[in-house]
Parts: sequence; structure tokens; C-alpha cells
Amino acid sequence: MRIRIALGTAVAVIVLPALLFALFSIPAASARVTRHEAISQQRAVRVNSKLMSYTQAQKVAKLATYYEAVAAQQEATYLKELAFLKAYQQLQQLQAAQRAAAAANQAQAAAAAARAQAAAVVAPAPAPAPVPAGAVSDATSTNTPHWACIRQHESGGSYSAGNGGAYQFELGTWNGLTGLPSPAQDYPASVQDAAALKLYSQRGWQPWTTRYVCGL
Repeated sequence: MRIRIALGTAVAVIVLPALLFALFSIPAASARVTRHEAISQQRAVRVNSKLMSYTQAQKVAKLATYYEAVAAQQEATYLKELAFLKAYQQLQQLQAAQRAAAAANQAQAAAAAARAQAAAVVAPAPAPAPVPAGAVSDATSTNTPHWACIRQHESGGSYSAGNGGAYQFELGTWNGLTGLPSPAQDYPASVQDAAALKLYSQRGWQPWTTRYVCGL
């Protein structure tokens, strides 16, 4: 019995320290493993963060130079196109202004021509040379009894009578004699008298049907 107790005590003395040593040595090993992994990771990071080589730097510099040249060329092309568009717009505006000015000049010229034509009058017939009293004829003056009779029966002696004034000129006949656009009644007596004398010099009393009433 004593021998068994002694053996049990010896086993306990030997085994228990070994177990305790094994238990306390396991975390230390784990710590060493973890520390080794951390060191390995740090070394990997240091390797990956190395600076680029000289050849790589040259390539990057060449690429940067090329991109800058391309950007400068694109900018120059854009500026040229923009300048061309501005010049084209200015040319269009100048041409439009020239066309407007030409149209305005044409309109002014047409208006001036119309005013000149409207203001034109037939120059009075040259005054006949003085003749002795009693020698005035129907061919030289409308201040004769025959012309007075014609005026009286044609228009009542009114130079402003419609349809051709004192002598009742047809519009076509009046235009052919005077070149004036408006009817005879729109013009003064001196112009109508000059036209009547001119017509008389061409056709006599024939154009006036009232000549029969006047005995002509």
C-alpha cells in the first residue's frame, strides 16, 4: 500500500509540471507565429512600394509630352475654327447691310423719279411775236372768239372741268401732247392752252366736235 502511494506521488510530481509547461508554452508559440506573419506582411508591403525604374519614368514622361502636344493641337484647331466662324458671320452681316443699303438707294431713286415726273409740266409755248392789233389768229393764241366758243361748248369755259379740262382732252391725246401722267384738269390754264395750240397745229379744228356749233 505504501509503495502504491509513493508511485502515485512520484507520477504526480513528474506529470503535472510537464502538463503545465505544455499549456503555458502554446500561447508563446502562437505569438511567435503571429509575429512572423506580421513581419512577412510588412516585408511584402515594402517590396510593393518600390519606386518605378528609370525606364518606366522615361515612358511616363514621353506619354505626358505626347498628351500635352495633342491637347495643344486640339486647342489650336478649335481657335482656328472659332475665328473662321466669327469672320463668316461678320461677312454675312456686311453683305446683308450692303443689300439693305442698295435697296434703300433704289427706293429713294424711284421715289425721286416719281416726284420729278409728277412735277414735270409742259413748257409753255413760246410767246408769239408781237403782231399788230387785229392780226391775232387761232394758230397763235387761244384768246380769240373761236377758242372761246370751243371752250364754252366743251366745258363751260372751266379749266378745272372733269374729263379733260377746258378743251376736254382725252387722256391718251393729252399724254401724247404733253407727256404728263395726270388728266388735263390737274394743270394750269397756260399748260392747257399750249396743248390746244399744239393739237391745232397738227390737226386743225378736227379733234373738237363742237367746231360745228362754232361754225368752224
